[in-house]
Amino acid sequence: MTTKVPSIYVALRDVSIQVMSTLSTFHLFPALPIEIRLKIWYLLLSVSRTVICTRKDIITNADPRGIKVWDTNTPFPPLLYVNRESRYEALAVYTPYFWNPSNPRPIYLSLSRDVVRFSDHLLPYIPAPLREIKHMVMDTKDCVYFGYYHMRTLKSMMRLRELEIYVDNGQDYEMNDGDRSINILVSEFESTMEFDPGWECPNVGIVDAQTGKELRFIEGGAKLPGWIDER
Repeated sequence: MTTKVPSIYVALRDVSIQVMSTLSTFHLFPALPIEIRLKIWYLLLSVSRTVICTRKDIITNADPRGIKVWDTNTPFPPLLYVNRESRYEALAVYTPYFWNPSNPRPIYLSLSRDVVRFSDHLLPYIPAPLREIKHMVMDTKDCVYFGYYHMRTLKSMMRLRELEIYVDNGQDYEMNDGDRSINILVSEFESTMEFDPGWECPNVGIVDAQTGKELRFIEGGAKLPGWIDER
């Protein structure tokens, strides 16, 4: 269920974003009542981000061959660094993921607000907590086998509501085979929904990676809400 933000909050958010984009310092901000400051932090934190996740090799003394760790070039949420008050509010929204002793730089995500983007070959390796993502963008060069390799993982992501798949048909297929490969991808989703009508399939947009044009759209939801597979 979508929560409607009151119009006064929207106006306050727009003003605060405009102020922050035009001023390097707002000297009167600390003098504002704490209720107003917290509302401003809240509204700024309500703006979603697109976080692009990758994996890279880290060389350590313990493993000179390198180990795979998650990484991103997306900047950290700025409110983590404004002051103690903003950081406290930001940490109520963002959670650090992928931290370990070999990779001390976590990736801060709000799984209910942020759009998380990565290549489809990384999908089998995402940790269990990230199965709570609500909006995901994936890049694929092989939409013919996308469903074969990834449909089971997608079905396990129970909170996923929006999925965008950017396909790059020009890399591996002749352009006259593009429609065929897209049809195969669509049929994978449709057949899975038929076989498991209780599955809450996300809304799926299939997008041409070269042009940004939406090629197909699959409306999400369960065909038979509440249906349980007893086979």
